[in-house]
Amino acid sequence: MRSAHYWILFAIASLGWLAGTLLLPPSMSGNDTFIFRDAGWNLASSGTFESAALIYMRDLTPRLYSHYTPIMPLLFAGYASVFPRNAYAGTVFNLLLGLLAAAVALVCVLRRAPGRLRNLTALAVALLPVVFIIYDRPEPLGLVLSCAVLATATRPQSHPVLIGLLIALVFLAHPFAAVVSGVWVSACLLIRNWKTDGRWTKTVAQIAVAGATAAVVLVPVALLYYSLDHGSLTRFAAHSLGVKTGLGRVIASSSQGGLLQLLRMGATGEGFLSLLAWSLSVSSSFLLAGWAIARRRNLTAHEWLPIAAALICMVISVGLFPLQENYVVLLSFLVPLGMLIGDGKGRTLVNPALALLLWAMMSNSAFVACGFLQRIEQISSYRAAAEQPRYLLSQLPSPDSIVVLQGHDYDFFKPEFHRLIRLADVEDVNHFASVAAVANCYDGFAGPVSAMRPLPEQLKPTDFHLIQADPQHMWITIFGHRVMRKQWGYGCDLYLRNQINPGAAWTHN
Repeated sequence: MRSAHYWILFAIASLGWLAGTLLLPPSMSGNDTFIFRDAGWNLASSGTFESAALIYMRDLTPRLYSHYTPIMPLLFAGYASVFPRNAYAGTVFNLLLGLLAAAVALVCVLRRAPGRLRNLTALAVALLPVVFIIYDRPEPLGLVLSCAVLATATRPQSHPVLIGLLIALVFLAHPFAAVVSGVWVSACLLIRNWKTDGRWTKTVAQIAVAGATAAVVLVPVALLYYSLDHGSLTRFAAHSLGVKTGLGRVIASSSQGGLLQLLRMGATGEGFLSLLAWSLSVSSSFLLAGWAIARRRNLTAHEWLPIAAALICMVISVGLFPLQENYVVLLSFLVPLGMLIGDGKGRTLVNPALALLLWAMMSNSAFVACGFLQRIEQISSYRAAAEQPRYLLSQLPSPDSIVVLQGHDYDFFKPEFHRLIRLADVEDVNHFASVAAVANCYDGFAGPVSAMRPLPEQLKPTDFHLIQADPQHMWITIFGHRVMRKQWGYGCDLYLRNQINPGAAWTHN
C-alpha cells in the first residue's frame, strides 16, 4: 500500500471518529480541566487570562493563570474563539490534539522502508488515531513539539540556537516534555559528533548554546508574568514541584506518597485504571531494556545512545513524578517515535520502535474503548440532564455568580457559568460565603441509587437548599451487567444559597 493510501485512510477514520464523537454525549472532564483549559475558556469568553480556586490558592479570587506553562490554555482560547463554546468544546479540542499527534506518528512511521511490521503499524495509526488522545491534558501537544525538536536535532546542519528555541517552545507547552527533549537532544548531538575530534567537549558546548538560547526566551516570559502578578511564579513553582503529585512529594518522603500511594490506590480499586495505565506504559521500558541486553553485542554507540536516552527519561519520570501516570504514558509513545527519528538512516532500532509503538497503542486502546462505552451508556443520562445548567442559571441573580461544581461535568456547566470553580484545592473556607450555588454531581459516587450525595462540609450545607434533584442515577453496564462500582451519570443535585448576596460575585485581585 502506498503512503498516500494510509493518509486517505487516516482522513476517513478521523472524520469517522469526529462524527462518532458528536453523536455521543461529550466526554466528562477530569480535575485537570481546571488547570489546563479554564483560563483559556475565560480568555475566549471574557478577555481575562485568569482562573480561581486552583491548587495552592487560598481563596476564590481570580488571578493570572500561572499554574502551568501557557500554550495549552492559549490554544484552547484560540479554538473557543472560533468554534462554538458548548458542552462539546473540550471533547472536540481533545480529539483535534490527538489527531495532530497521530498525524506526526504516521509521518514518522511512513518515513521507514515498507515492510510487514511497518505497514501494520501505519495501518493501526491511520485507523485508530484516537488512541493518541490524553483527555484534558497537554501530553499530545508535548509529543508533537518534542518530535519537532528531535527531527531538528538529527539534521546534520541544524544549529544549536534553533534547537534551543524549539526546546523553549516545548517548555511553554509541557515542561516535562522539554526535559525529555533535552535528554534526547543530548543523545542526538553526541551521535552527530561521535566521529569528530573532541566529541564530548563539542557536544557539551552545543548543549550549552541550546540551553542558553532556551533561557533567553524563557526568562523574559517569566519576567512578564512577574510584572503582571508578583505571585505568579510562586504559584507556578508550587504546582510544578508541589507536595501532592510532584517532586516535593518525593523530597518529603511521605509514607503515603509516590509510587506506594499509587499502588495502594490500585489495590483498593480507587485508582485501578491509573495504576494499569502506569504499569503498561512502564513495561515498554522493560521490553526495550530486555531487547537491548539480548542484542548488546551487535549494538553500536549510535543505537545505545537513543536507548539510554529512553531509559533515562523513564527513570526521571518514575523517580521524580511517581503519581503522574500521564508522563509515563507520554513516554510510551515518545520513546518509539524518538527511536524512529533518532536512528537516522539506520535500521537496527526500526523494528523494536515499531513494536513499542504498537504496544503503546494497544495499551491505550483499552482505555479509549472504556471511555466510548461510558459515553454510549450516558446517552439517556445526558438527555435527561440537558436543561440543568440553564435552569440553574435562571435561578441566579447574575450570570457572574460563583457556582461550585462537585464532579466531572465541567464542559457541561462551563458554557453557562463563567465563575465555575471546584472546592478541593481551596484552603481558606472563610471565602465560601460568596458561593451562590452548587452542582453536586453523581459521577464517581459509590452510594446506592436511593442515597443522596451529601454536600461538602466546608460549604456549611444548612446554608443551601435543593432546587432540583439529579434526574437520573446510573451505572455503566455491558449487556445489563455493571462494570463500574460507581455511578457515572450526567445529572447533578442543584442547590441554591438560602440568601444570595447579589454582590457576592467574582472580584478581581
